[in-house]
Order: sequence, then structure tokens, then C-alpha cells
Amino acid sequence: MTFFSVLFSLILEQYLPVGPNHWTQRLMRYWIDQVPNYCDTGEETSAKVAITVLIVPPVLFVLMMHLWLIYQLPILALVWNVLIVYSFMGFRQFSYQYRNIQEALQEKRLDDARRELANWVGPNLHTETMTESDIVRHTLERAILAVHSSVFGVFFAFLLPIGPAGVILYRLTMMAEERWRFGVVSPKLMVMIQKFRYVIDWVPTRLTAIGFTIVGNFEQAAYAWRFHQKKWNTQSKAILIGTGGGALGVQLGEPLPQVQSTEALLLADTGEVPVQEVGILPVPAHLSAGASLVWRAVVLWMILLAMLTVAVWISP
Repeated sequence: MTFFSVLFSLILEQYLPVGPNHWTQRLMRYWIDQVPNYCDTGEETSAKVAITVLIVPPVLFVLMMHLWLIYQLPILALVWNVLIVYSFMGFRQFSYQYRNIQEALQEKRLDDARRELANWVGPNLHTETMTESDIVRHTLERAILAVHSSVFGVFFAFLLPIGPAGVILYRLTMMAEERWRFGVVSPKLMVMIQKFRYVIDWVPTRLTAIGFTIVGNFEQAAYAWRFHQKKWNTQSKAILIGTGGGALGVQLGEPLPQVQSTEALLLADTGEVPVQEVGILPVPAHLSAGASLVWRAVVLWMILLAMLTVAVWISP
């Protein structure tokens, strides 16, 4: 049932994409925005209560519905799984901006590409003076994080024993951390949701990175995973963007600082090699390569899931 739920969801999403204004997305945002208003008092205890209130009721409702349908109406249980996965997993939630930037760069409309990137990432990114390479770099970085949060992370959460409830748990946590970062919540609650997200996303982050490493340039992806941890402010970003860039053979993140001569001599004396950049500078053609990399990773995980499904069917 798991394999067909994901397969049908991906097919359905290609024909009926779930955009940011879909009722499920609006409902999630409304719930996320309302919880701090009633539960956040600025104390650590209230932060724990707020996260509990945020997570438990929706997850428990979806789980109870899932279990009831399995025992009463198994066919409808499959439909329920498809609806949940379809509502929260898909490329179309971010591919519109990605495609617009790609088309603008192909037509040499840099101002339009800068504007589209700014609308996508938000006000914290200043795009006015970005070069073509900078636009491609930031677009790829944003897309790698988005495809993990909206596709691979949801996929791995659905494989949990709680099934569709795992999808709700994962997406609620991701969306809450993203929205509360720019909203009016207490520092205690912000720290708490970030810690909770780290725990929830620890395994999915590494599985996504493994997928990129296998289907892309293995050596460069593994090198970036190991040595480029300090290029980003969080470990999850470093793993995802580092392996994504290495798999594509393209330099992502801020350039590494030049090694001073004295430091180079010390490294030479100890037999160590200075950390190097991987790949080449981004160009618009890498946007097509990035989309291809993601689809190869999707096919990889779907094949593995299909093999696991067959193994379960034929096992005594």
C-alpha cells in the first residue's frame, strides 16, 4: 500500500498540483499561526505546551482515521493515504518559481530572474546586484532545500510506522519552524521548534543526501559532505546543499577562504591537504541538471521501495 500511495500521489500531483493557496496549505498555516497566540507566554514550559498542541491533535486525528479505515475499509485506507501524501508532497509547490527563473536566465532577463528569486526566498536575500552565476547558485540552494522539505522528507516520513500521520508530523514541524522564524513568537518557542525540527529531520536529511550522492558525482558529493560543513549555518543545510552541489559538480555556498601561506606550510608539514572547492561555478545549464538529479533520486528511492514491497509480499 505504501508504494502505490506514493506512486499515485506523484502522478496525481503532476496533473492537479497543490499550490500554496490549496485549502490544506491554508489550513496548516492557519493552525500554525494560531497556536502561539494561545500557548506562547515566553517560558520554556509554555513552549513545550505550544509544540504539543501544534503536533498532537492533527497527528492523532490522521492516525486514528488511518487505523480505522485499515480495519473497516481497506480500499478507502489507500485513498486516505493518497490524499494525505498528495496534499503535502510534490514538486509543484516550488517548481513554478524554479521554472520562471530558469526561463528568465535562458532569455537573458536578469532583472526578472532577480525579482523572481527575491519573491521566492524572501526579504533576507538581496538580489539587486547579483550576477547570473549568483542567481543560479541561490536558486539551486533554495531548490535543494525545498525538494527535501516538500518531497524527500515527506517520502521518508510516510515510511514511518504511523504512515500518513508521519507526513503531518513532518510537514507541521517544517512549516512551523519556517513561519515562526519570521513571526512574533518568543525566543524560547523558536529554540524549541528548531530543536524539534533537528530531531525530526535528522534521518531524512541524511537519506536525501545519500540519494544525491548515489545518483550524482559520488566522489565530489562525499567530499563536500565531509569537508564543507562550515559553509552553512546549520548542519542540515551543509549536508543537503553540500552533497547536492557536489553531485552536480557545481560550487554552492560562499567561496571558501583562501589558505594563508603560513597555514599552508603547517598543513604541508603535517601531511594534510587544504580543503578545496568542488565543481565549477554555476551556469544556467546547471538548473536543468539539478532537475534531472532530483528525478533520478526519486526513481532510485521508488525502485528501492518497490523492491521492499515485493520482498514483503513474497516473504513467508
